[in-house]
Amino acid sequence: MADEPRRPLSELRQGETVQATITGHQPWGLTAKLDEYDPVGASLDTIRRRSEPGVTRLVRELPPVGTTIDLVIGEVRDWHSKPWIWVDLTAPSPAED
Repeated sequence: MADEPRRPLSELRQGETVQATITGHQPWGLTAKLDEYDPVGASLDTIRRRSEPGVTRLVRELPPVGTTIDLVIGEVRDWHSKPWIWVDLTAPSPAED
């Protein structure tokens, strides 16, 4: 699968659900790799987004490093170093029962 073509970063859209692999736990949240896209910095700031229901659930479950989960693009920002773009992620809202 490593040879599959990656989607360009220009296709990143706020609100889009993406598959992300957790690459690290930080005091402020999680870092991740967007599986379908060219390499880019990505993280979920669980402190800043703690009031969001999906983030609250995610923090309780805290997926281990290496786990692939669905996350949502919250914002795509310019960044001060390569890859020059940072993706601010959030968690999907829990499904309504």
